[in-house]
Amino acid sequence: MATITSPVFSDVVIVLEDGAIDNPWFSRYRLFHAVRSVHEVKPFRLVFCLEVWEGSLEYTVGRLKRYINAEAAEGGLDFLPRPPVIVSNTQATYVPRE
Repeated sequence: MATITSPVFSDVVIVLEDGAIDNPWFSRYRLFHAVRSVHEVKPFRLVFCLEVWEGSLEYTVGRLKRYINAEAAEGGLDFLPRPPVIVSNTQATYVPRE
C-alpha cells in the first residue's frame, strides 16, 4: 500500500461472508490490529461489506455493530477519522417452484 499514491484511494472494504463473525477463528482484536497497521501506511475509510443471506442480515449487522462499539469503547478505533461504514450485498433466499 505504500506504493499507492493516488488521491482517489480512500476506502478499504472488508468483505465478511455469512457465518464469518461466528467462526471461532474470527477475532475482532486481530482484525482491528490489522486495520490499524494498514491505516498507518495510508489513511482510508473503513467499509464492511456483508455477504449474507437475507434471513441473517439483521443478526449479522447487530453482531458487527457490537464488535465495532466494543472496539471503539476501548479506544481501538481512535485512529479512524470517522466510524466504519456497514453495507450489505444481501442474497435473497431461493425458493424453488413446485
